[in-house]
Amino acid sequence: MGKNHKVVVGLDIGTTKVCAVAGELTPEGGLEIIGIGRRPSKGLRKGIIVDVESTAEAVATAIEDAEVMAGVRIDAVYVGLGGGQVEGLTTEGSIELTAKEVTSKDIQQVIETTRSLTVSGKHQILHVEPIEFRLDGEVTSPHPIGMAGTKLSVWAQVMTAALPALDILMKVADLAKVEVRQVVAQQLASARAVLTEDEKEVGVVLVDIGGATTDVVVYSGNTLRHIASLAVGGNHVTHDLAIGLRTPVTEAERLKKQYGCALLSLIDTEAMVDVPMLGGKEIQPTPHKFLAEIVECRVEEIFSLALQQLRQSSNDDGLSAGVVLTGGASLMLGMVQAAEAIFERLVRLGLPLDISGLTDLVHNPMYATGVGLALYGRDRLIAAESMHLAQGGFSGAFRRAAAWLQNFF
Repeated sequence: MGKNHKVVVGLDIGTTKVCAVAGELTPEGGLEIIGIGRRPSKGLRKGIIVDVESTAEAVATAIEDAEVMAGVRIDAVYVGLGGGQVEGLTTEGSIELTAKEVTSKDIQQVIETTRSLTVSGKHQILHVEPIEFRLDGEVTSPHPIGMAGTKLSVWAQVMTAALPALDILMKVADLAKVEVRQVVAQQLASARAVLTEDEKEVGVVLVDIGGATTDVVVYSGNTLRHIASLAVGGNHVTHDLAIGLRTPVTEAERLKKQYGCALLSLIDTEAMVDVPMLGGKEIQPTPHKFLAEIVECRVEEIFSLALQQLRQSSNDDGLSAGVVLTGGASLMLGMVQAAEAIFERLVRLGLPLDISGLTDLVHNPMYATGVGLALYGRDRLIAAESMHLAQGGFSGAFRRAAAWLQNFF
């Protein structure tokens, strides 16, 4: 088993599963999925790591599984952090230009000013995503290098993570004996995997429903506009079923996967479902209608909260591409139709895009974050290689383009 510097690995540590996705950079610059490892996650509660040792064991085993499938040694990963542990803040920074034209150094410097405005002793900045640049008060193109002016400003989305969450994540990595190449906001990773460039350009909402949380991400003008996290997810549907049907949680999860439906109108209301009662001795025939009513109520709440967050963000207009659903819970019958009823927009299911190789294994919304993390690593690798080539004597224009690309990864 050898080491391959062209291999990137995304590590998704979720409430219900730990997933490692290994991809290899192709000669054309694509990403070929070559290995996958997936293990149950028992060390998280509400999206937060509460049992370091249990989580580290799941991480190490998932990575080992991916190594065996890929036939390579994995010693570094791009790991996701999401839910309420990642916060987004829109802020503005500006600098006075020392030269007549905007340079890549100016771009980097003005972006750094937004970092200094948002950094604190309790948080660490993960990403700075420029929304728009202004030159002498006027909005410029997304790439203002070479434009003339005296004052450069940037309006940016700054994503931060709480230091305690990062510390625990690093402890898990240390115990699992894997290097963290970069911590990436799960919201960006999922968006990278399932959204098209056209959707991000005309305006789109991503709703990523995980086990414990639901992330809402808004893009328009090919720019990240807003992120938010709701403290409700697929596990809440399971717990509602466990309480409403008086059945063990494990049985509620099975019933959700087998019979769950987000819209009552899509099922046979006369059908019956056998529900094991608490205590394990009795099977109670229960109307499928009753189960669906429980599910529909919680799903409606999730989508209503997501819509409320969208409206509060002032990004509710002009989202021509509608809504994209992803995450494991989005697979349940009727989810797309239920979302269309709440958002009153076109809705589609978000599956990982822009990959080759073992696509049949990851062609599932539950792998969106893991694949997105691997794609993020692929983008970083390409940016680093572009910078290396640029420094090797290529033209000034190429160097500027490579530096520009590097700024965003």
